[in-house]
Amino acid sequence: MSIAYYLKIKTYRFFNTILGESILKSLSSFVYVKGLKRANAKNEFPFIISITIDTESGYVDKNDYRIWQKLKPDAYIGYYKGIENWRKLLNKHNAKATFFLSANCFTAKAGDYNKIIKQLKLLVKEGHEIGLHMHPDSDFALQQALNKKFDATSAKFYSYVEIEKIIKTGKNLIKKHIGINPISFRWGNWALNTDAVKALQKNGFKIDSSATPGIRGHQNDKMAYDWGKVNEHYPWKLSNADYQNTKHQNTSIIEIPIATFNFLGFNLRADPANSALLQACFDYYYKNADRTKKPFVFVVISHSIEATHEDGSKTKVIGVMEEFLNYVKKFKGVKFSTLNKAI
Repeated sequence: MSIAYYLKIKTYRFFNTILGESILKSLSSFVYVKGLKRANAKNEFPFIISITIDTESGYVDKNDYRIWQKLKPDAYIGYYKGIENWRKLLNKHNAKATFFLSANCFTAKAGDYNKIIKQLKLLVKEGHEIGLHMHPDSDFALQQALNKKFDATSAKFYSYVEIEKIIKTGKNLIKKHIGINPISFRWGNWALNTDAVKALQKNGFKIDSSATPGIRGHQNDKMAYDWGKVNEHYPWKLSNADYQNTKHQNTSIIEIPIATFNFLGFNLRADPANSALLQACFDYYYKNADRTKKPFVFVVISHSIEATHEDGSKTKVIGVMEEFLNYVKKFKGVKFSTLNKAI
């Protein structure tokens, strides 16, 4: 474990204590969104909240560390109990969500496989959306189908030909195992690139939600992603010449970005892992996002693994998200929607 990651975890754990949360709440007035175009007239259209769940192997251990798919790809509990814990919460509040599914789940055997398929079919039956999520280096179903190993998460390390095969195969695996054609997509670790846009267009995808406006990271490893040039917080059509260009509008793929915000010099995502700051982020967007001509889509991100411990019990993230749901439902015009219904 790197020192930076260790310090990040320690910081996260502190700010999820009672003392830490009270500190964050006291500083929540410092939350703002750089580049958000504000409304000059009365907002009349709905404020849509789209909860998105990256669905993968893994779980949260007893020390609150995330055991990600890359660390333990056979920890399938992140799929079945992770999904189940999210479903119970979302259905309780009549909130529909988009689950971006890593095809790695289809390598599960016997009992685990049946549990996963049951949860995925319940998602569809209950009106949630299933999209495709891409982690080539830890998706063994994808690697088996292509008879090839991959060693990077980020799209930047693959050719267009490789990316097109990866996306097509992932889509076909979902169709084969649960009988649906996903139209929404998120590259793992937000690591989309221009070739991936072209491949998404070729394979019939209508929506991407990989963008994290203003945020870039992992520049020195194979999880590299970069949305540093993007200051747009409203949906746009992706460019097939430069994925970060929001003006070309020359594909049919709508980018619905994850909500991002600034806090004391940090660029963060709308994520229940950020505890009290999620509510402050919502407050800023709700007050300032332009809804005079059409609805605004506020995208929240979380993970299936962050909903479950190794024994299947619910985690802190579920509790934070329930507080958030209870909070936002008090506001006029707030609606919950999957990404495909939001557009």
